[in-house]
Amino acid sequence: MSNQQPSQLISLQQDGLYLLDFNKTTSLKLNLPFTLPPPTEPVCILHCRGIMCLTLEGHNDLAIWNPSSKEFKRIMMFNSRQTTNPLGFGYDRFSDDYKIVTLIDLKTFIYTFKEKSWRESVPRDTSLDCKFKNRTGTVEDHCMYWIADRSHIKNPCKENTILCFDFVKEEYKELNLPITCKQKFSSWLGVLRGELYIIEHYPCINNDICVWRQKSSDKKIKKWQSEPWINMTKHLKEFKNFEVVFACIARNDDVFIVVKDTRNGDGKVMVYNKAREKFIEVPFGSSLKGLRCMSDYICQ
Repeated sequence: MSNQQPSQLISLQQDGLYLLDFNKTTSLKLNLPFTLPPPTEPVCILHCRGIMCLTLEGHNDLAIWNPSSKEFKRIMMFNSRQTTNPLGFGYDRFSDDYKIVTLIDLKTFIYTFKEKSWRESVPRDTSLDCKFKNRTGTVEDHCMYWIADRSHIKNPCKENTILCFDFVKEEYKELNLPITCKQKFSSWLGVLRGELYIIEHYPCINNDICVWRQKSSDKKIKKWQSEPWINMTKHLKEFKNFEVVFACIARNDDVFIVVKDTRNGDGKVMVYNKAREKFIEVPFGSSLKGLRCMSDYICQ
C-alpha cells in the first residue's frame, strides 16, 4: 500500500463505530453523540462531504453527524421502521443544500436541510419496481447510485441497471450494467476519482473477483471495462470457509476485501497486492469480529 494516499473506512462493529486507517493499520473507536441500534438490527451508513447519515434504533429517525466539527442532529424518517427501502444522502450545489432521498411504494420522498421537512418529489413510477443489492448505494458529486435488481419481476419492462437519482434535478436516470453483473453475484458499487466502479464476486467461478470501471470512448459514451480477474481460491488457500462481505478500491487503486469465517464469524481485512499478485492481511489492532457493514469514508 502507498503511504501517500490516505484510505479510511467506517466499520460498524458489535460494540460501536470504528474508523479504520489502512495506511497506519489502526482502528479507532469513535465517540458518538448517539446510541447505535442493537446488533440484531440492520444499520445504514451514508456519507457526503465529511458528514455521516445513519439509521438509528427502530429506523424511526436518522442521525446526521459531522465527526470533524462534532455537529449532530436527528431527522425523523418519513415512514418509520422501513428497513429495506433505498436511502440516499447528497448535496445540491446549486441550492447549497443537503438532501435525503428515500423510495417507498414506487414514490420518491425528499428531505431538505433548509426546508426541514419531507415532500414527495417524483410521481409514482412502475419502472422503479426493483430490489436493491445495497439500499444505501453510493454518492458521487450530486448523484446517488444504486444497483437495481429486477430479476424478481415476471417479464420486467427493463433489465437490471444502475439507478441514478440526481439531487439537483430531482429525477432518475439509468446506466447499463456490465453483462456479467446482470447475474446473481455479490456486487459493490463505489466511486474513485469521480468515476463509478463495480466489484463483482463470483463464488461459483473459483471465488474470482472482477473490477469493472467506466471508461470513456468519447465525450458522451462510456463503456465498462474489466481489469484482470483475481482468483481468490488461489490466493486465499488458508480460507477454506469464508464469505466476502465487503469490497472496495482505495484511492491508491488497492483492492480491499473483508472476509468472514462462516464457522465462527471472525472477520479479516485483506488487500490485494498487484505487484506480488497476492492478498495480504491488514493487521488492525482490534478484532473485526461482529463486523456488520463497512462504508467508504473520506474525511474533510
